[in-house]
Amino acid sequence: MYGERHPLTREFPELQNTIHQLKAQGGSFAHLLKEYEQTDKVIYVLEKQSQPTTDDHMLDLKVKRLNLKDQLYSELKQYHS
Repeated sequence: MYGERHPLTREFPELQNTIHQLKAQGGSFAHLLKEYEQTDKVIYVLEKQSQPTTDDHMLDLKVKRLNLKDQLYSELKQYHS
């Protein structure tokens, strides 16, 4: 939704414990999660504060966030299985 944060724990509440465990371990998951959170924050700020940006830039950010979420979910499912 517009002007809303998308924390991974809200996106995948059933995997909340796994998210916290992998984040604490560091490694590639923690790095991807940090990038996901930063991208989500940029999108939120642009939407919430009505910062000027192009539609292409916003679309690029949202696609990046979606791709990161897909990568994170893939790692979560591998770990959780």
